[in-house]
Amino acid sequence: MDELALRAAALDQAGDAIIVIDAAGIIRVWNAHAEKLFGWTAAQTIGQDVKIMIPQRLRSSHDRGFFAAMEAGHLHSDGEPRHTKGIDPDGNSVHVTMSFAVITDADARAIGSVAVAREWVREDRAAS
Repeated sequence: MDELALRAAALDQAGDAIIVIDAAGIIRVWNAHAEKLFGWTAAQTIGQDVKIMIPQRLRSSHDRGFFAAMEAGHLHSDGEPRHTKGIDPDGNSVHVTMSFAVITDADARAIGSVAVAREWVREDRAAS
């Protein structure tokens, strides 16, 4: 197996949702677990603006943070996972824990972002 095939298989078989977007906010990678978690297929998301899976009320704060990170070349936050919501194709909320990282090129310029997500199991739900 060549290195590119190995990387593709690793992304697709990861136990967490992995979403990669370019510097314009366009989805470039949507792995199998992202399909399972959010309900969107890769065919529905790749090439689309990431905002299709972000609730309307969170889109402006997403844009502010994302484009500030693209300009700065790094996150202003500490990069710790945070609880947030996405939406499925029917507009239903998907509660997730998500962490983010800026992707940079060899010259340290921001070229995109990667998000890793998993279902947020709130403690009150997990205890029942």
